[in-house]
Amino acid sequence: MDEIIVSERMPILALRGLVVFPKQMLHFDVGREKSIKALELAMKADQRIFLVAQKNIEDDDPTEKQLYSVGVVTKIKQILRVKDNLSRILVEGEYRAKLTDLQQSEPCLMGRVEMLPEREVETISPRCEALMREAVVHFDEYLELIQRPAQELQLRLIASHEPGYIADTILQHVGFDYEKKAALLSLMAPVSRLEQTVILLRRELEVLRLELEIQEKTKERIDQNQREYFLHEQ
Repeated sequence: MDEIIVSERMPILALRGLVVFPKQMLHFDVGREKSIKALELAMKADQRIFLVAQKNIEDDDPTEKQLYSVGVVTKIKQILRVKDNLSRILVEGEYRAKLTDLQQSEPCLMGRVEMLPEREVETISPRCEALMREAVVHFDEYLELIQRPAQELQLRLIASHEPGYIADTILQHVGFDYEKKAALLSLMAPVSRLEQTVILLRRELEVLRLELEIQEKTKERIDQNQREYFLHEQ
């Protein structure tokens, strides 16, 4: 049976230094006039909007070539007006999609996006099982090191048997560079995406451990200097 390609025309919001993943909730601030108008247009329709990262975060008015081709169709769950020119929004990622045609840029970005179906993993191999376990263990350590409790999130990962979902959840919540996140968003093979996520997570943990070690040594030196100063004064 031929695969049905779903293509839709919808408002587009370019993201600076941010990538949204499917089945993930995320809130962030929106301030550019075109972005605000795209949100307004989406709210008048079905509250769905295509979010895609821009390649250069300093670009204030990106063109199609300056956007990554793969983004996520999301549902707008909430909009709070913080200031006249600033809104805080909550979105939920629905599915990956590819920007096939940017049809207009004024007063906001509009274009056609094509759904990219998630590839199913029919059989969980021992290697895939090992990757999923390692990903969950490393993510737990990451949350501990940054001192950010997220018990519900951890339980969802433990209960999941979907390598793609585990990868996307970790990618959404770990502070990797947006370029790396954008590259993995476009990687459609779930097990490959999980493997690359685990590699990034290992390195992130190594950096965090070194940062903590440096902080501890710096604190010990400061404490020692303070003790010596007080003894000298006495």
